[in-house]
Amino acid sequence: MKNHLLLVSLTAICLTICSTNTGNTILAQQPRTGTTVAVVDIAVVMENNTKFKSMLDSIQVEINQFDKTLETARKQVTSMVEELQGYNPGTAAYSQLEERIAKIQSDVQVQMQLKRKKVLQKEAKVFHECYTGVQKTIATFCERNGISLVLNYDSKAINPQSRESVLKGVNRDIVYQRSLNITKYIVDAVNKENAAAAPASVSNPSTTVPR
Repeated sequence: MKNHLLLVSLTAICLTICSTNTGNTILAQQPRTGTTVAVVDIAVVMENNTKFKSMLDSIQVEINQFDKTLETARKQVTSMVEELQGYNPGTAAYSQLEERIAKIQSDVQVQMQLKRKKVLQKEAKVFHECYTGVQKTIATFCERNGISLVLNYDSKAINPQSRESVLKGVNRDIVYQRSLNITKYIVDAVNKENAAAAPASVSNPSTTVPR
């Protein structure tokens, strides 16, 4: 009899334990609230990224300074061409001045090619650095909000008067989305990091999607 009662008690305890574990498993398997898919307009994020704009502005200043150098060279060549007209073709003075003009023009072409290459390399680094930062911000944001997939979304309205705009719109990967656009939150988070953190150490964004 005692053995029978003990068996009943053990069975009851086992059922309780199993029931509790099953309940915990079910709770653990419940998905987080909110959507697992979102869209973001990367073009808009980059256009409104204060760090990105500042770095591009710095490159533009360099370009403007180089343009001034080129303008000085152009004026010099123009002056020398006018001077050349005062010499008789075939004379030593004419040939020497002609060679000087050709050398300046050649040097300018080389400088322009080198500067263009340098600027393109700088722009590539700026795009890569800022886009990588945006990616990290999006990843942190998604981890905090239970988002598993983010798609690039073109939110710009199609211009029916522009064939290029219409064709681009027709070829969009995302045809429709409803309340999934997180672009504003990402812009706010990115610029918050830009304002508060040093370039070598970017703090994590704290923006979350309202439920």
